Amino acid sequence: RSMDESLPTYELYAIRYATRDARRSDHFIGGDPHDGPMPMDYFTWVAISPERSFVIDSGFTAEMAVKRGRRFLRCPVDALALLRLKAESVQDLILTHLHYDHVGNFHRFPVAQFHLQERELTYATGKYMRHAYLAHAYEVEEVIGIVRLNYGGRVVLHDGNVELAPGI
Repeated sequence: RSMDESLPTYELYAIRYATRDARRSDHFIGGDPHDGPMPMDYFTWVAISPERSFVIDSGFTAEMAVKRGRRFLRCPVDALALLRLKAESVQDLILTHLHYDHVGNFHRFPVAQFHLQERELTYATGKYMRHAYLAHAYEVEEVIGIVRLNYGGRVVLHDGNVELAPGI
């Protein structure tokens, strides 16, 4: 990009939708020898410019919060209304990866194209998922849902860095 071309300005919002009281050993495969308190907050993100918007990750549901012992603060999809966005009209949803806390609620975005690294889909459906300690961060029905969306032409698989729009 040349110096005289200006990038669009995006407002970036973090939507905190859940929390977890936990210890360091709860977060790391194999534990942590320096165990101690390590609470976690869960976020989805939205990038908005005058021309378009991107939702970044879709969080998890209230049901998943109960299943996984998380404190659900608000539905991240319903919270989009605070930014004058409707899930029904979101065109682009970036999935950073397919862990349960990033891909839940995908079904609430009926027209969105989902952007995902091809390596992540390969990993989440591959040979390592037979190991419970690796599969634990995924929910099989959500991964299957993304596979179904891919069959429906709604997942754009990327290989490495890509610019989805100027500045994104």
